[in-house]
Amino acid sequence: MTQFYFVRHGKTEINEAGRFNGGTVDSPLIPTGVEATKRMAQYLKDVPFDVALTSPQMRAQTTAQIILSENKRPPELTIIEDLREMRLGDWDGEKIDQITEAYPEDLKNYRTRPDLFDAEKFHAESYSHLIERSKAVIDSVTEKYPKEKILVVSHGILLMALLNTLNGVPLAKIRERGILENSSLTILTHSTDKTAIETWGQTF
Repeated sequence: MTQFYFVRHGKTEINEAGRFNGGTVDSPLIPTGVEATKRMAQYLKDVPFDVALTSPQMRAQTTAQIILSENKRPPELTIIEDLREMRLGDWDGEKIDQITEAYPEDLKNYRTRPDLFDAEKFHAESYSHLIERSKAVIDSVTEKYPKEKILVVSHGILLMALLNTLNGVPLAKIRERGILENSSLTILTHSTDKTAIETWGQTF
């Protein structure tokens, strides 16, 4: 089975400001985000990664670079467009509390019932499309590297949706476990017919 090390990027300025941090916005990591990622990098420094993949967004690339800078045998970092965070359309970059006040029912569905979230209403990406594109990446990597160790650095909503789906959770329930924290590590083994979680959302 392929062993995946999934990492959510370090905390950013947009995270700190309480704004939606989706697929069309970006900002630098804040100092605490850098430090938390450095602690993870120390934890992972002896892992012999065969492949390292990252979202094209700079917060993910920075996180990946910090991890690989400490690794004893770092592979080349490859940018994968389909690891980009969920595009939130009109909500991207906006204050979360303001959207909550203006669209309470839509925000509720976004957070608790992904199957009912009307993405088109806000020119956003649907959860179903997010899962489809991110799972295609993992399926392709699993086929190409059936016994290797893979580092994947991406984003909170994408990882939550992807990892729960790989674990057999239906769309309506993928948010019940909550979003993974910044600078967190989830390790799982995966094949075409089986997924096993070793570590979920470990922070450092």
